[in-house]
Amino acid sequence: MGGYAPKGVRQAATSRRPVVLEDGCDLRFNVDLVGVRPDQVKGLETGDALLVQISENGKWRSLVCVANDGGVVGTLAAFQGLAQLIACVEIGARYIAVVEFASATRCSVEVIRA
Repeated sequence: MGGYAPKGVRQAATSRRPVVLEDGCDLRFNVDLVGVRPDQVKGLETGDALLVQISENGKWRSLVCVANDGGVVGTLAAFQGLAQLIACVEIGARYIAVVEFASATRCSVEVIRA
């Protein structure tokens, strides 16, 4: 016998509490960072995790990827879904960018929810 579950919510097999599978912020992107900073990218290796956070410069806001030492590696820009990603970060969703490739001029990452 089946039961009713609202869209995006399913009953957990081991618990009576519902598990939210989709809240609009379960995003995943593969992108190249823009404005890669060679001094920050040179120590990165495949699999390293960068923190995704909002950076404000006057009236401009952008999403940047930050290394463990606090240095900005590059910016997330110009890809489909960026506005939704910014909105999710603004409401408290946390994301990391996992390094897929890094060189002095290019850094490719997979952005996933933390």
